[in-house]
Amino acid sequence: MDNASEGASPPHAFDARLLRRLTTPLRLAGWSEEEQWYEEEELPADAALSVELSRSNFHLYVSWYPADCRLVVDDPTEGWDWTESLPPLFPLDEPLSIDLSAHPAQAAKAEAARRAFAAAGLLDATRIHLPEDASALRSDLVLLFWADHIHDTIRRHRRGNDGKAAIEALGEEFSWRIGSGLRAYPVIVPDAVPAAAARGIAEWCWRRESDVEKWHFKIDDIAMARANIAATRAVLPHVHPDGVDWPAVRLALTVPSRRLANGQSLQDIFEEGWTPILASIHREIDLWQQVDESLGPEAALRLLSMHGSRTESIGEWWGSGWYETMARRAVVRAASEGNLPTVVPSVFPDVDQFAGVAAGHPDLLDDDTFSWLTGAVFKEGSLLRSDRLPCPAAVTLPDWAVQDLLSVLQPDDEATEAQSSEQAQSGEW
Repeated sequence: MDNASEGASPPHAFDARLLRRLTTPLRLAGWSEEEQWYEEEELPADAALSVELSRSNFHLYVSWYPADCRLVVDDPTEGWDWTESLPPLFPLDEPLSIDLSAHPAQAAKAEAARRAFAAAGLLDATRIHLPEDASALRSDLVLLFWADHIHDTIRRHRRGNDGKAAIEALGEEFSWRIGSGLRAYPVIVPDAVPAAAARGIAEWCWRRESDVEKWHFKIDDIAMARANIAATRAVLPHVHPDGVDWPAVRLALTVPSRRLANGQSLQDIFEEGWTPILASIHREIDLWQQVDESLGPEAALRLLSMHGSRTESIGEWWGSGWYETMARRAVVRAASEGNLPTVVPSVFPDVDQFAGVAAGHPDLLDDDTFSWLTGAVFKEGSLLRSDRLPCPAAVTLPDWAVQDLLSVLQPDDEATEAQSSEQAQSGEW
């Protein structure tokens, strides 16, 4: 009896394990654990357990309240000293409270929490929306993120060398293409997010920079959407928080017998185009292996994450938390309005199951239903944009950060006038 008592777990050990399970999706999205805010010997059984997570300049304080079965994501940065080039920030406009009391099973709780994280944008790269009076900060903010999270990463990999020659060796076309992520708005933080990097690889090495577009006439848009999802799904297992397994990615994208979810063979679809397409995929993977080797695995992962988060291209592609959220919203809206495709009730026992397939496996749907879903997801985004809401989700840079950055990045009027006068006198225009 005494031995059993001595070996028993503390009363809150179950909740500590549950908190870790609930926050696993955040870790998979590149958030790293900074500190756990509890002492196993001291907490009462119903006390809140918390963990602090960080990614780039952003921080989360996630607390599990077992008494009312609630998970809260809050801002831990109030009162923090600002010693870096950018202040520590919270990636949400408001704290996020997730009521999990309706889900008795751990698995159901974990899934509900994951969906809430996805809807809040926490599973994708962070995006920043600037207030109107701070629009002048945009280019400075982009440059600061580049300096802190790309340039410094390259310098560490190259042991002090800034990698300028290595970047130039990649070619102007590479620089222009990767720069599209820097030009996107809201501003994309170059976080290291494996799922976003996988989308970046699929977009770059399969959809855009390979020769597949030259052979698009062989395949309709719905089949191409299936192929894009298949490419992303093939790449996902080979992108990790510490980098990309390029040999595995190469094999996944170039295996000659690749098939779509509906069983179609890409070789049969593209016919004589399949061989040049495969050769072009090899070419683009060669380029990214060069990036990985010369700039470092972390820099490559961050660049691909930024590329895979571009809102005008694939930021809302399958595999993102935002696509999943929009797909579920589209299905719920259509169900409430009685506008679901007529085939849905005969295939799916309830709306929730259809929403799950639409969010996670849309390429398994028939062509007409998949086409309907594509339009419905686009409509959801249009509704948000018409209400002047960020799409995908973005955090608004808080006023205090705006003022601090303006004071640091923009010189006072007298200094500006003096500098301008000196430049004019010396002919530096």
